[in-house]
Amino acid sequence: MADKCSLHVNCGGGNLAIKESNRKVTYEGDAEAGSDSARFLSSSSYWGFTSSGEFMDQPNNQNSRSIKTTSTTNLSELYCTARLSPLSLTYYHYCLENGSYSVNLHFAEILFTNDNTYNSLGKRMFDIYIQEKLVWKDLNIEDEARGAQRPVTKHFNVTVSDNTLEIRFYWASKGTTRIPNKGDYGSLISAISVIPNFKICSNGGKNNLTVYVSVGVVAVCLILSIFGFLWWKGCLKGRKRKGDDFDSLTKTRMIIDS
Repeated sequence: MADKCSLHVNCGGGNLAIKESNRKVTYEGDAEAGSDSARFLSSSSYWGFTSSGEFMDQPNNQNSRSIKTTSTTNLSELYCTARLSPLSLTYYHYCLENGSYSVNLHFAEILFTNDNTYNSLGKRMFDIYIQEKLVWKDLNIEDEARGAQRPVTKHFNVTVSDNTLEIRFYWASKGTTRIPNKGDYGSLISAISVIPNFKICSNGGKNNLTVYVSVGVVAVCLILSIFGFLWWKGCLKGRKRKGDDFDSLTKTRMIIDS
């Protein structure tokens, strides 16, 4: 799921609960976008994706594809689906609290195999940009995972300064395009996880905490000012009463002396 300080996406699949660090984390799926959607915006959160380009040799002009492995390998469910794009695939998160974040990108090459068949001859390479900065050039999932149908995670630290996080996968026409089938090329991503590197992260985030503290300080100052004003008025009244008593005593002594 996504909130104002985190993002968990199960690319190409449905909602999925995963146990991480002794707690359950729900990865929100983008499957409702359809298998060939060019754009998607979550109806319950602040994230979505856009995809550009069209797969060659495909009759329905697909802009992106959600795919699922047919292999019998024991892949975690998080890696059994993926979203594939023929040119550029961008995931974004709006209304994100500014600060430092850990971005974890989960990959598994689920279209190729590890055997000696034709299906093992495919090769995929693409670039990764985060906040418009190239963070990995010519990523080959098989090389990084040491084989197909195996998971691999890449970690990046990023800074969000304008409340928006952008992660883009770009296929630069490298690798095979028709192995094992026509259109089996482009960038591929299985899941995305974004978590804050700062401790203060709730519904309102750090900004609301600052507002609450500021309001509290102003309220305390206002109360102290009121008490000070009342005390000051009380002192003036006390001084006036003492002055009246002194004047009365003086007048009495003058009458007696006369």
